Amino acid sequence: MLIKAVIGLMRAAVIAAVLFVAGCFIPIAGAIAMIFAPTPVLDYAVGHESWLFRSVSSVVIAGGLITLVAGWPAGLAYAATFGIATVLMCRMVEDRRPFEIIVLVTSATMLVCGTFAAFAAAGSPGALADTLRHSLAAGMARGEDFYKLLGMDNPLGPEAKAAVLDTTLRLTPALVAMSAASAVLMNLAVFWRWFNRERIGYRLFGDMARWSTPEWLIWVLLATGFALFVPVRAISTIALDAFVCVAAVYFCQGLAIMSFYFKMLSMPGLARNLIYFVTGIQPVLAALVCAAGIFDLWVDFRRLKPQSPEAGSFGDYL
Repeated sequence: MLIKAVIGLMRAAVIAAVLFVAGCFIPIAGAIAMIFAPTPVLDYAVGHESWLFRSVSSVVIAGGLITLVAGWPAGLAYAATFGIATVLMCRMVEDRRPFEIIVLVTSATMLVCGTFAAFAAAGSPGALADTLRHSLAAGMARGEDFYKLLGMDNPLGPEAKAAVLDTTLRLTPALVAMSAASAVLMNLAVFWRWFNRERIGYRLFGDMARWSTPEWLIWVLLATGFALFVPVRAISTIALDAFVCVAAVYFCQGLAIMSFYFKMLSMPGLARNLIYFVTGIQPVLAALVCAAGIFDLWVDFRRLKPQSPEAGSFGDYL
């Protein structure tokens, strides 16, 4: 029994470490693999009485292995992001929290801990901003080289490049937060779909085609939208990041509306996935889906709200 427990512990820790280290050395495919580093520990720990020992010990061993292979910066990055996220996810699943709360709390914790770890590594917030700016500028330079290889001129002039660089730098917190939330959501989805879901004792995901945001979130969207026009750069930057994050939530609600009608039309899975992909990469279509998610509060595209007996004739057609 002890040998079986040790084998299970080491297997979860080693797989988690391999997935994370892959992101450090393998481009693109490794980054995708890194996202799922918490999944093996979730499968090993959740649903057992000793879940806390299982999750913490797996994370500690995985962090040690990552440090041995990739160095202490990688070990610190794992501990401050996926390590603490793994333990938090295990805890909240054990507490039978809804997936929205798990995603919100875990991604916010990853953002805060990762930010402090980045500050510690860089030495100061200013040094971290300079490092990010340098990395973004280097990425844009590589893009210019790629255009030259194709025999094309760079479509962006010096002023446009500076504006893009500044906007991207301002949006970095929102991009990191959305990336963390997406990673947590994907790990929960894989765990729920492919592993023994009966162990957790409750339904983590319901009918996602009927999912919607809480009504109070619209006030956050409006407040951050108005705050964009505050003539203080720090406040407008915070408002911009918050507005983008809330808009991303409404984009997810728009996708849920699409999924609802796809199910009604019995659309094949391949066609659905293709439309989702196009929606994700086409800015205008993505904006329309986000707008549908926002206006669903009033229009109720899926007829999820009970019909009010006082509704007039106009409401009968909505």
